[in-house]
Amino acid sequence: MCSYTQREYSCGHFRWMASKWCHEYTLTRNKRCQPDVTEFEYRVEELCGGCKPKTYPAWENLINRSNKKLFRF
Repeated sequence: MCSYTQREYSCGHFRWMASKWCHEYTLTRNKRCQPDVTEFEYRVEELCGGCKPKTYPAWENLINRSNKKLFRF
């Protein structure tokens, strides 16, 4: 079984990251096996990627996009 780290963010969401792939994972062309959570992390002051506010560089509104969507800051 592959070893995973379970990470909980301050927004309440969870993510599982592989900390070590097992030998079977490499032999089966990256077919995932049953996860084994070996570590737990709690990120007190961090939001997950889905909850972080979207930030765009200042030059983003200068790009002419086909969908005519304007980015407002």
